[in-house]
Amino acid sequence: MPHVTNIEVIFQNIRRKAPKIHCLTNPVTMQDVANLLLAAGGSAVMGQDDKEAAEITGFCQGTLLNTGVPDDAKIKACIHAGKEANVLGHPVVLDPVGVGASIFRQKAIKKLLDQVYPDLIRCNQEEAAVLCALFSDSVTPGSHGGVESALHLTESDVCSTAKQTANLFRTTVLITGAMDVVSDGENTQLLTGGDSRICRITGGGCMLSALCTLFLCTADSPFDAACAAGTLWREVAYCAGQRTDAVHGGIGTFHTQLFDVLEKKFLTRRQIYENQCQTIKFICCH
Repeated sequence: MPHVTNIEVIFQNIRRKAPKIHCLTNPVTMQDVANLLLAAGGSAVMGQDDKEAAEITGFCQGTLLNTGVPDDAKIKACIHAGKEANVLGHPVVLDPVGVGASIFRQKAIKKLLDQVYPDLIRCNQEEAAVLCALFSDSVTPGSHGGVESALHLTESDVCSTAKQTANLFRTTVLITGAMDVVSDGENTQLLTGGDSRICRITGGGCMLSALCTLFLCTADSPFDAACAAGTLWREVAYCAGQRTDAVHGGIGTFHTQLFDVLEKKFLTRRQIYENQCQTIKFICCH
């Protein structure tokens, strides 16, 4: 689990910088991704056309490449945005949605990864397995399909997969599932808790990828950012579940509560931070 002070520093930096995230995300989850970033103290810009992708990346602080609902133009825009972010030194998060669903998606992701370096790959277990199969001669592709993982790896196996994926792409990897695992190839962290209802709403993973991108703009390392974002998202899901149960709500209530809980967590920390600043100012003036 990330050290508490690291999380607090990330919150404070988000409060000061209010990062803009260029989100090349899928149309299924655009609204949720934008609302999540606003609730967390950042904001989203969603330029999807390849003619403006690099330009928009230039005035943002982070770039999310979510390849759900892909077509040739979308992949081209992701490559333009990702390459520009790499040149500028802006953090890039890749969410290879359903990469195993079709040959087209596999070729598209391979083309993207041949030209863009992601600071973090956020994926599920099956997507990680497909990525390793695409880029490693030692891994044999299995049967894959859809955007939900059909794999249910043991704790040991998912940690091993995360480490293997991180080493293969020389990056940090956050693999989500019943348990989340973060690895940069050397350090590996298991994240537990949360609420299983997060799997019953569309876009839970997409929103986490956006949160990771926001945190990467202010954290000391991609590993710290992924651990902090993953831990927070599980805390948010747990609290949203508690609130939902308290009012005997359904999945729609749970979905709404995710944003309410996240915003409250950031507003609470913002108030603490502002109170600390006022105290320091008072001491300095007296």
